[in-house]
Amino acid sequence: MKKRDIIFQRLLDYGFYPKELPPTFNTKNFGATLIATPKILKPQKGFSGEVIFLDGATFQGNHRTFGVINPINYSSLSHYISKKWTKINKVMLLSKFSASQISFPNNVTEHGRSFSKVTFTAKRKKQAYLSSAYPAVVYLDINRFYGSIYTHSLAWAALGKTEGLKQHSDGTLSNHWSAKLDQLVRACNRNQTIGVPIGPDTSRIVSELVLSRIDIELSKGKSRLNKKQVYHSIDDYEIGAKDQVEAESIIAKFEKEIRNFELRSHEGKTKVLFGAMPDNLNWEYKFDSLLKLKDKAFLNGLFGLIETERLRSPNANIVGYALSRFAKKIAGCADKSLSLLHLQRLLFAAPRFVSWIAPLFVGLKGGDKLDEGQKRVLRWGIEECARRHDTVSLLWFLYLHLYFDLKISSRLVRLCYEVDSVLVDLTLAHAFQNALLKGTFEDIKGRYETSTLSESAWLFLYEVEKRGWTFAYSKSQIGTATDPNKFYKYINKNDVHFYCVKNFGISAFNWNLNESDFDPYTFDGVYDEMESYHDDDINASEMY
Repeated sequence: MKKRDIIFQRLLDYGFYPKELPPTFNTKNFGATLIATPKILKPQKGFSGEVIFLDGATFQGNHRTFGVINPINYSSLSHYISKKWTKINKVMLLSKFSASQISFPNNVTEHGRSFSKVTFTAKRKKQAYLSSAYPAVVYLDINRFYGSIYTHSLAWAALGKTEGLKQHSDGTLSNHWSAKLDQLVRACNRNQTIGVPIGPDTSRIVSELVLSRIDIELSKGKSRLNKKQVYHSIDDYEIGAKDQVEAESIIAKFEKEIRNFELRSHEGKTKVLFGAMPDNLNWEYKFDSLLKLKDKAFLNGLFGLIETERLRSPNANIVGYALSRFAKKIAGCADKSLSLLHLQRLLFAAPRFVSWIAPLFVGLKGGDKLDEGQKRVLRWGIEECARRHDTVSLLWFLYLHLYFDLKISSRLVRLCYEVDSVLVDLTLAHAFQNALLKGTFEDIKGRYETSTLSESAWLFLYEVEKRGWTFAYSKSQIGTATDPNKFYKYINKNDVHFYCVKNFGISAFNWNLNESDFDPYTFDGVYDEMESYHDDDINASEMY
């Protein structure tokens, strides 16, 4: 298979949804279908679907808005990126600073995201170097980065701003690949020129293209920065400086270059530290002391340290780091009831950590039924997350209800309904199909009476009709006049899904865990330090 075909299929199979969502939100047969017949994308010229937006709480508690792109537009953009990947990557490779450059595996079946992830191990090494090799380190962050990307600046990123503006003035820019990329990116978001959705892997590629050109400009001129001096992961920069004067010069240069791309720095996160280690290097080593502890001593020590450091360093993802690093050791402890008690307390303390807790919770329970305390925390999680409109965490609590066949009361259904989310409604339809909802489905069904496949309702409408969940829809839309160029008819014929009802259990999670890890009699006391599927969030303060 050609490299461009691998890239196209991987973007469709592993990069469609934000990684923060439960395993049920995954694609099936999407890549294989369109790579076999990419012609289905050609009639979609000019089509611009709506983005499904949903909020999710970060590890700090504030909300980030994620987006799910219409599959027609996402497919078209992914196909074009794969065709032009050599040229796109050529620009990215000009960056001397990026630790998050895009690299695709050489096969389709390797799991994870569509491209290789950044490890926090590499970040720790570079941070340690900067704090020891320079008197000062400058910390910089771009404010609302994804939401501020100006799509017309993609040509500036590809060509340089001066050349991009010149070709635009000459009327020749439309012949360059970046112009088409700009058009397809805009089509993903109702043709808006400001902002790209957070979550899809196409947005990461677009963002890295822009940042690569910024890096190129930062390495130019008399005040240019050198490779050893800079650590840059997505929009998070750490730059070594020899004194206060150079630190201020770096800040000014950074601000100048990002403003050329219609971006602004996050003033609240701009800081200069003299002779100080980054915050994460001050707390990460403390977890090393847990390596030799076993069972009860280990569990009490781990969760006690998590709580202490979580409160002491609210800008760091202590929970994600600790649970992903020690996942196998937690799984192998003999006292599973103690592990579960600690996880339940952590859920009550901060339900937004449910995505890190869920894989361990499921594995520790095995096939056992929930006790009353565990049922209470899962029901409470629905209520709390719905009240806070933390849609991502709410989806995880609904996922756990589905996994454990836990019924959802009519009061909780009403709270979920008021969140007004296509993804939540689809998950509730799944729960209703499994006889887990108390009451009727009529209110949710009524919400989609006048919706069409061209709108953000496409996910609900397509999946409930394809699955034959007649309780959830009133009329057929697949293959009708509301089906844009019969796209959904075609993918339906090829059994494409965007919601996987069987993605449950340990194997469904994108962690390096399996059922045998939870058997203390087979655990040999040796475990691998895991890299979580949230790696690029582990040590960051707030990237988006």
